[in-house]
Amino acid sequence: MKPGVKLISPALLAFLLLPGCHQAPQLPIDEQSLAPIECSKQQVYGIWVETDCLTGYRGKPFSGIATRGEPATYFGATQYLEGKRHGFSFSAEGSRILSQGWYRQGIREGEHLDYHMQSQRPKRQAIYKNGEEQAVALFDEAGIIESYRRLEGDKTVESITYEQGRPWTHLFFQDGEQRERLRHYFPDGSLASDALFRKQDLKRLSEITYYASGKVKTRYAYDRQSNLAAQQTYWPNGRLQSQQQYGFDPLIVRHGEQRRFCQSSGALEELAHYEMGVEQGRFESYHCNGQLMTAKEYRQGVMVNTEVKTFDESGNLIKRERFDGQGKLLEAFYFNASGQQTYYERP
Repeated sequence: MKPGVKLISPALLAFLLLPGCHQAPQLPIDEQSLAPIECSKQQVYGIWVETDCLTGYRGKPFSGIATRGEPATYFGATQYLEGKRHGFSFSAEGSRILSQGWYRQGIREGEHLDYHMQSQRPKRQAIYKNGEEQAVALFDEAGIIESYRRLEGDKTVESITYEQGRPWTHLFFQDGEQRERLRHYFPDGSLASDALFRKQDLKRLSEITYYASGKVKTRYAYDRQSNLAAQQTYWPNGRLQSQQQYGFDPLIVRHGEQRRFCQSSGALEELAHYEMGVEQGRFESYHCNGQLMTAKEYRQGVMVNTEVKTFDESGNLIKRERFDGQGKLLEAFYFNASGQQTYYERP
């Protein structure tokens, strides 16, 4: 969000003097010659104070231009209509603009800007509607945005903080809940990660991360209806690296089928199954040429196999293990490429 604002020229006062529709030009009047008239009284903490005063000149509501200061030093001017600010207002120091804004029947309306003194770039931009602040943006001396807020009444409904002009954190409401988006960047300014969280409990709703090359590194997505999540990771060459599924109990745990793939061929390398963080089902490992390496079966976290075989890339048996059906190794036999037993061990 960057306002396209043109700075005020020394002819600004001449602009204020231009006549409106069917009106003659108004000569400026020094603000010190004006006085509050026709005020309303309001009790504040037991004390009566005057509020909503009209600005008057010689006892009548003032219409015209009120000025303050001297053009060579500090100077300001505001348009009035029947005692209320109505139209354009600005302040400057010498030839440098300090602020500018618009009023309608005494209240702020539209865009109001404050400027950095040295660079003359916008420092603060506020948008008003019927006197209420709708949005505020802050900028550094170089004119790069630092933060943004959007309001509804007194409530901030959206806010963004920036780093070097790039969105860093973004708070907003969606589907009746507050959410936070976090972004990180590489030193060259390219996006490194973009994550979305539910602000209430910091549950991660989605995330995508990148390699410095710009290729996707990970993708994560949470499904509200099933209360499950899925993630894919990718090798630097763009091939799929893994597929994971997750459940929440209440913290995130592996749940369902898990797969991992070889970087060189893209073939399945590992297959696993979990039930809320506990091994449940078949576990398989493969060589990158597709040859099965080993397979195991789990029930409620315990390996139930009584025998497990391991094969090399050519399908030759290289190890055979015996278990007690509860995951305890009883003995192991090792073989060479010719199928001859070369070693035996017992724990």
